[in-house]
Amino acid sequence: MDTIKIKYKDKQYEYEKGVCLLDVSKDFKSEYKDEIIVATLNNRLVGLDTKVNKNSDVDFFTVSSRFGKKTYIRGLFFVFIKAVKDVLNADVKLMYYVDKGIYCEILTNNLISEVTVEKIKIRIRELSIDALPITKIMVSRLDAIDYFARVNQIDKAESLRFISNSNISLYKLDDTLDYFYGVLPCNTKYINKFNLKYIKENKVILIPPLTFLEDEKLNYQKNEELLSQVDYQSKFLENIKINTSVELNKSISNGAYDEVIRISETISNNNLFSIVDKITKNKDIKMVLITGPSSSGKTTVSKKLSLYLKSKGFDPITISVDDFYTDMKDRVLDENGNPEIEKIEAFDTNLFNKKVSELLNGNEVVLPRFNFVDGKQELNEKNKVRMEDKSILVIEGIHAFNEKLTEMIPEKNKFKLFICPLTPLNIDNHNFFKSTDNRLLRRIVRDSKTRASSASDTLKRWKKVRKTEEEMILPYMNEADAIFNTTLVYELGVLKTYAEPLLFSVLEDDENYEEAIRLINIFRMILGIPSDDVPKDSIIREFIGESCFKDL
Repeated sequence: MDTIKIKYKDKQYEYEKGVCLLDVSKDFKSEYKDEIIVATLNNRLVGLDTKVNKNSDVDFFTVSSRFGKKTYIRGLFFVFIKAVKDVLNADVKLMYYVDKGIYCEILTNNLISEVTVEKIKIRIRELSIDALPITKIMVSRLDAIDYFARVNQIDKAESLRFISNSNISLYKLDDTLDYFYGVLPCNTKYINKFNLKYIKENKVILIPPLTFLEDEKLNYQKNEELLSQVDYQSKFLENIKINTSVELNKSISNGAYDEVIRISETISNNNLFSIVDKITKNKDIKMVLITGPSSSGKTTVSKKLSLYLKSKGFDPITISVDDFYTDMKDRVLDENGNPEIEKIEAFDTNLFNKKVSELLNGNEVVLPRFNFVDGKQELNEKNKVRMEDKSILVIEGIHAFNEKLTEMIPEKNKFKLFICPLTPLNIDNHNFFKSTDNRLLRRIVRDSKTRASSASDTLKRWKKVRKTEEEMILPYMNEADAIFNTTLVYELGVLKTYAEPLLFSVLEDDENYEEAIRLINIFRMILGIPSDDVPKDSIIREFIGESCFKDL
C-alpha cells in the first residue's frame, strides 16, 4: 500500500495515497467546536472531496471561520438555485448584499407570493436532509460554454468567453451544473441554516447565518431607503444596457468605455445633488452627518456635498470627527493593549458636543485639528469659525451617527447621510461582485499609494476593519435620512490596472495568499480601463490618486 505524509498543525500523519480530505478531517473534528466544511491543501483552498496523492500540508476550517462562511454561502446559493428550479422550473438572479442578506430576483413571468417562498424554503430543507453530493468536475471551457448556451443560461455562457483557461471547474448537484468563483461544500447536508424572506413582486432576500450559534435568529429588518437604492441602480443599468460584466467588457473592447464613465459619473453627481436639494429645503437642518464603512468614499462625498451646498447659496463648515480623537497618551487601550483607534471611546465626545452646541448658538469657535504624527489635539486660531444664517455643518466620520457624539443637539437639526457602496454589476445571474470586495480593492490601492502598505498588509487588517464596521457603523444604517451609493459601474475596470499587480505580490506561503487569488480571479472577468478619462472630482480618485480635492 502506497502511503503519504500529511502535515497538520506541525505534526506528521501517515495516510494511504489518494485519501480524501473528508476522511482526514474526521480524525481531527474533536478539535473543532463547529463542523468542518472546507480545507487548505498546501495553502490552497479546496473542497473536502479533494484526494491527496503526495506529501502535503493540510488545515481545516469550520463553518464559522472566514473561509468556511464563504464556502457555506456559495453552497447556499447553489442549493437555493436548485430549489427554485425544482419548485418553479425557473432561474434566479443573485444581485446585491443588502444589510444581512442577498437581494435576489426569481426570473419567472408569474408573480410569486409568500406561499411560493415557503415552498422554496421547504425544498431547500429537503435538499439538505437528503445530503446530496456536490461534486466538482473538470470540463473544457468551450464545452461549458456550449452546455450553458444549450440550457438557455446565456448570461453564464457569455461570461465564460472572457476566461482564458482551457479547462474550468463546474459543480454538479443532482441534475444541475453550475459555475462559481470559489470552493463549495462537498454535500448539501451542510446547508442547514438560512432564511428566505418575500419582499415584493419577484424579489426575495436570501439570509445566510452571520454566526453558527444554536440559538441564532435569522431575522431581516427591511430598510426601504436601501431597497429603493437597489431598485434605482438596477433600473439605471437596464437603461444603459450594462447588467453584467459581459456588457461592460464589450464597451471596453469597443473603445466606448469613456461614455460609460461620463454617464456613470453624471448619474452619481445628480443623485448627490438631489440629496443636497432635500437638505436645503428643510430650514431646521443645521448639520449633515456623514458616515459609512471603510473605503466607501466619505471624504470625497463630504467635499462634493459642500461644493453643491455652496452652489445653492449655503456656507458649509466641514468638521472631521477624527480631529476629536483624544490625545494618544490619554486614550483608552484596546484588547491588545494598544491605544484605541476605532471605538467611540477614543474620541472626546464631550468636547465635540460642546463645540457644535456653541456653533449652533452663534458663538465663534476654534475647532481642533488632530496631529497624527505627534498623537495629540492642537488648537490654531486659523481654525476659528462662526455659523451665519446660511451656514450648515458637514460632519464626516465613522461615528457620525453615534448618539454620544451629538446627544446635546436636537434631532430636527440633523440630516443623516449613509454612504453605502452597492456594487451594481453581476458576472452572471449566479455570481455578482460584492460591495465588500469592491471596498477592499479600493483600500488595497489607496494603502499602497498613501501608506506604503503591501496588499498582504491590507488583507491582514481587513478582518478587524470588517468587525468594526459590523459593530459600530452598519447598525446605524437604518437611522439614515438618505443613502448614497458611491460605486460606479465602470470602476472595477479602473481598479484592475492598479490592484491586480499588487495582489500578485502576495506569495504562496503568505497567510493571505488564498484571499489574494480569490480577488485576482474576480479581475479575470473584467477588462482593464485606463484612468485617463476618470474625472478629477470622481470618488475613484480618492483611491487611485490625482483628485482635485488636494488634501485627500
